[in-house]
Amino acid sequence: MNVPPPPPDPDAYYPGARTRDEWLAQCAFDQACADAVVAPGGAPLPGTEQADQQPADPAPAPAAPDPTTATIEDVAQFAPQPPRVIGEPDGVGVVGMPTNFVVDAAEHTVTGRIFDVPVTVRFTPVSYAFDYGDGTTRETTSPGTSWDDLDVPQFTATDTSHSYGAAGEYEASVTIRYAAEADAGGGWFPIAGLLELNTPTTVIRVVEVDTALVERTCDEDPSGPGC
Repeated sequence: MNVPPPPPDPDAYYPGARTRDEWLAQCAFDQACADAVVAPGGAPLPGTEQADQQPADPAPAPAAPDPTTATIEDVAQFAPQPPRVIGEPDGVGVVGMPTNFVVDAAEHTVTGRIFDVPVTVRFTPVSYAFDYGDGTTRETTSPGTSWDDLDVPQFTATDTSHSYGAAGEYEASVTIRYAAEADAGGGWFPIAGLLELNTPTTVIRVVEVDTALVERTCDEDPSGPGC
């Protein structure tokens, strides 16, 4: 009775005996660990096998294309569109109070060809470098979460928020680093390198706000103080 071969180990090709989750977490800040690894044993990937050559001692055939040797430059053509970044609340900030930033980056999977071999390529965002436009930057592993999703009041500090020290208009953006993997039919393998994509800038208008106790709101008294 023929026994079917065991399914491919989805973690077999990740460097340093890492699982996929470990590789994604560690390679976000250490590009040296993102090197691609050739499939164990050098077994050809499906569709890249070479037929037996006859007669004996023929001229050597060209080596079969090996997508596991691809680098990030080879898959950059499949990259996702740069996502957008938003600043809460509604692109307006208050001097000295947190403006919350969220970028809508997500995992991106697409089919294509590497070295003329059909593959599925997967991009996973692993880190985010926020540039708040006033000379301040912050790198995180979080794309940010809206205040509504956090179920907290506006102007609550978050992992990606920033407080501006002066009124004005600031152009904020995010550089997203993506790890890439590919599957040519034998299981996922990592692609050497990390892909950086910059979001379009978003303008944050920061204002100064003075508060005072008043008898009625501006809706009730449009001519009142501060209205």
